[in-house]
Amino acid sequence: MKGIVLASHGPLCKGMYLTTQLFMGEDIPQYTYLPLHADESADAYGAKLKRAIEDVDTGEGVIIFVDLLGGTPYNQICQLMSDEVQVIAGMNLSMVLELLGNRMSGNYDIASLVQTGKDGVVDVNQMFREM
Repeated sequence: MKGIVLASHGPLCKGMYLTTQLFMGEDIPQYTYLPLHADESADAYGAKLKRAIEDVDTGEGVIIFVDLLGGTPYNQICQLMSDEVQVIAGMNLSMVLELLGNRMSGNYDIASLVQTGKDGVVDVNQMFREM
C-alpha cells in the first residue's frame, strides 16, 4: 500500500487529516500530514518532509497532496519527486477521501483523483439556476 502525506502552508493539512478520520476512522495506516509553520525555513521543512515520506513508505511509494501549486511546500516536494513519490497539487477533501477509499484495493489512478478534485469545485448558485 502506498503511503500518503498531506502538506500545506499552516494547519490546513492537519484539518484535512482530522476530517478524513471522521470518514475513515482514526487508525489509517501509512498516512500523515506536515504543515509549514510561518517561522520555519524552506530547508528545514524539506528535511521534515523527507522524513515524513520515509515514515509512510513501506516500499510501494508515496502520494503527496500539497495545498498550492508553486508555494514552499510544493517547491520542497518537487525536489523529492521520483517514480516512487507522486505529487498532486491543489488538494481537496474529495480527492483525499477517494484515494483513502481506493488504496486498499491498489487503485492509484492519479488522473481520476485529479478529476474528482476538479469535479468537486462547483458554483452551486449557478447549478441551481440551471435546474
